[in-house]
Amino acid sequence: MIQGWYMYEDVLQTTNPDLSAFHGGGGKILTVHGEQDDSIPTGSSVHFYESVRKTMYPKQSYNNSVAAMNDWYRLYLVPGAAHCSTNTLQANGPWPQTTMAQMIDWVENGNAPKTLNATAITGDMANWQLCSWPLRPMYKNNGTELVCEYDQASINTWMYDFDAYKLPLY
Repeated sequence: MIQGWYMYEDVLQTTNPDLSAFHGGGGKILTVHGEQDDSIPTGSSVHFYESVRKTMYPKQSYNNSVAAMNDWYRLYLVPGAAHCSTNTLQANGPWPQTTMAQMIDWVENGNAPKTLNATAITGDMANWQLCSWPLRPMYKNNGTELVCEYDQASINTWMYDFDAYKLPLY
């Protein structure tokens, strides 16, 4: 792992969570990551988001720093999805279809997406509204409704230390 890190660090990841220059220049980030990604661990996107939040807003409370991040950086985790698409084992799972259009609308018109619309092929839940982190999707009404809620237990499953490495790992 460490050898690969040194060989490919400049093209595979960022190790600098200080995005002040990017943010100061008006940059916006929409990260979409499948929760069943078999190529890149989903936790790496959560870990990077949290590292940026802690680096850029160290003196703010958790809720205030998340609100500040939401002005320019949003993370969406897609339940059951794989790497950049639906999961072949859950072929009718949702995937956001209009992410680029929503990004353009955010950048050009200031309309930040509260949720991302993820479309499945068929079924009662063909259109899902994906939550912006740290909100988590929770089934309600006997599994017929998916709502975005703050759920600390669910959030905690994504929070862990990579203490086996001395360098930042995302």
